Amino acid sequence: MTITVSATDFDAGLTISAGNPLVVMSGGLVDFITVLSGASATVSAGGSGDGFTVYKGGLLEGTGQLAGDSLVYGTVSGPTLGLGGYLALLSGGVASRLAVSGSSEFNSQFMVNSGGRAVDTVVDTHGEEVVYAGGVASGDVVDSGGVLFIAGGTVADEKVESGGDVDYGGAISANVSLVSGAQGSTTVLGGVEVASGGVASLVGAKVLDGATVSLGVNEAAFDLTVSKGGTLVGPGGVIDENVDFGVIRGAIVQVGYIVVSSGGTLSSVGPSNGGVIKVDADGVAKGTLVSSGGVVYVYTGGATSGDSVLSAGKELISSGGVARTVHVNSGGADYVYSSGVTAGTVVSSGGYELVSAGGVADEATVLKGGGEYVYSGGAGESTVVSSGGKAVVSSGGAVLGLTLISGGELIDEGEIRFGGAGTLAGTLSGSGSLVQTKSGDLLLSGAGAGFDGKAVISGGTIELGTSGALGTGSVTFVAPATGSAVLQIDAGDAPKADGTFANVISNFNSAGEDIDLRSIAFVSGATAKVEGSTLVLTDGGKTYTFKIAGTTASAYPVLSDGHGGTLIDPRAVAFTQTAAAFAPSDAGRMALVSNSSPNGLTPLAYWIGSGGVVHP
Repeated sequence: MTITVSATDFDAGLTISAGNPLVVMSGGLVDFITVLSGASATVSAGGSGDGFTVYKGGLLEGTGQLAGDSLVYGTVSGPTLGLGGYLALLSGGVASRLAVSGSSEFNSQFMVNSGGRAVDTVVDTHGEEVVYAGGVASGDVVDSGGVLFIAGGTVADEKVESGGDVDYGGAISANVSLVSGAQGSTTVLGGVEVASGGVASLVGAKVLDGATVSLGVNEAAFDLTVSKGGTLVGPGGVIDENVDFGVIRGAIVQVGYIVVSSGGTLSSVGPSNGGVIKVDADGVAKGTLVSSGGVVYVYTGGATSGDSVLSAGKELISSGGVARTVHVNSGGADYVYSSGVTAGTVVSSGGYELVSAGGVADEATVLKGGGEYVYSGGAGESTVVSSGGKAVVSSGGAVLGLTLISGGELIDEGEIRFGGAGTLAGTLSGSGSLVQTKSGDLLLSGAGAGFDGKAVISGGTIELGTSGALGTGSVTFVAPATGSAVLQIDAGDAPKADGTFANVISNFNSAGEDIDLRSIAFVSGATAKVEGSTLVLTDGGKTYTFKIAGTTASAYPVLSDGHGGTLIDPRAVAFTQTAAAFAPSDAGRMALVSNSSPNGLTPLAYWIGSGGVVHP
C-alpha cells in the first residue's frame, strides 16, 4: 500500500518497508523518514523531506527538495539538497543527478564518504560537495558559487564552470597543473576541467616525493604540506598555513604561514597581507618577495638569500639564522637580533635595517634615503653609507669598519672601530668614539661640527682632512704595542700661526705616538714644549698651540715628517735621555737635524725613527 502525503499534509517518524512506498506530493512535508532495504520514497516536485535514512537496497528519488540531515547507504536520485540541508552518502551508497544549493545564510553540504559513489551531481550557489578518501565522483558540474572539495577521493569528468571552485585536499603523487580562470579551460588533477573564470585550489593537500604542483595566478593552496622531494611552483597562488619540507617556488603567501624546515627550500616565494614565512633548521629560502603586511622569520640554522622586502614588509633574523643579499625597499624593514646575521644587505630609500642586541650586520650598503640603525648590543661590519644614506650607532652599539661617502650621514653614539684604511667623508655627529687600531689611514674629510665624542688612536693613522673634521671631539692616544699611532692634521684643520688647534689631545706621551702636521713646513731648530695644559710648537719663528690632557712626556722633539711637514715625536726623548747617561756632558745639546742626513735627521735620530714604523 502506497503512503501518500498530500499538499499541506505533514508526516514524521515513518518507516518505509518493501511494498509500502512513500510518495510526497507537491506541498507535502515529511520528517525523520527511514527507508528500509527494498523500499522506496519519492519526493515529488514541490514536496519536501526533512531528514532521511536510506538503508542499503533502499531508494530515495524525485525532483523535490531535501533539507535537514540525511544518511544514505542505498540509492538517492534526482532531488535537490537545499535550505542548508546535509546529506552523507555512506559506504555502498549511490547518488545520481543530485542538485546541491543553499542560501546566503546556510550552505547545503553533500558528503561522499568512503565507499560512496556520486554521478552527475550539480553543485550550485552556496552548495558544497565533498569527496572523501575512498569516495568516487564523476560527471559533476560545479556552477558559479558552488564548491567541489576533493578530500582525497577519486574523481573523473568533473566540470567547474565560471565562478565555481574546486579544492583538492588529498595526496598528490604525480605532476599536477592548476591553471584556470583567465587562462581558459584546463584539465587539472587528472579528472577536473576548470572553465575560464573558475578557480582551482589546494586545501590540506600533501605533495609527495617526486610530484610537482604548478599553481596559476588564480589558484590557491591552503594548509599544504610539501614533502621532502615534492615541489610546489608558482607563478601565482596564495599559500595559507603551510608546512614545507620540499621545494616551493614563485608563489605568494597571504594570511597564513610557511615553515621551511630541514631539507626544505623556498624560491621566489612572497609573503604579503599578513602572510608569514618561517625558515628554520637547515631550511633555505631564496629570492623571497616580502610584500605589504608580509613577514619572514629566519632562525635556528635557517638561511635566506636574495630577498626583497617591500613597503610594510618585514624580515626578522635571529637565533643563528642567516640572511644574505637582502634588498630592503621603501617602507620595508630588516630586523637582526639575538645571534642573527645578515650579509650584503642593500637598504634603499625609505628602507631600514635595525640591528639589536646579539645581531650582526655584515657588509651592508645604505643607499640614498635608506638607514641602518645599530642599537645597544648590536654589531655591524664593513658598512658602506652612500650619499643621502644614514647610519646610526646607538650607545652600546658597535661597528667594525665603516665607509661614509660624501653626502652620507653618520650619527655615532657608540663605538666604530677601524682596523686599517677607511674614509668618513660625509656628515659626522654624536658623542661616541672612533677607534683606529691598525696600520692604515682613516681619513676624516667631511663635516664634523656635530661630533663631540672622541677619536682613539692605538695604531695606524687618523687623518683630519678638512676644517672641523672632529667637531668639538677629542683625540686620545693609546701606546701601540707595535708600529705607530699617528694623528695627521692636514692644512684644512691645522692651527694658524699663533693659533690653537681646536681639539683636546690626551695621553700624547709614548713611543710610537706622533702628531704629523703636513701643512706646517719643518724648520731646523723647531721645538715643542709643555706649558701648563698646552703643548706649544715653535717652528720658524711661529707658534702653534695644542690643548693637551692626561699624561704627558718629559719632552717633545720636533722632526721632519719626511714629506716637508713637521712631526712631533715623543718617542725619541726616552732613547735620547737614556743615551745621555753614557755620553759627554754636552751630548744632550746635540743637533737633532742635519742637512746631510736622510729626511733631515741625524743618523742617530733617523735610526731611532726607523726602528719603529716609518712615518708617512
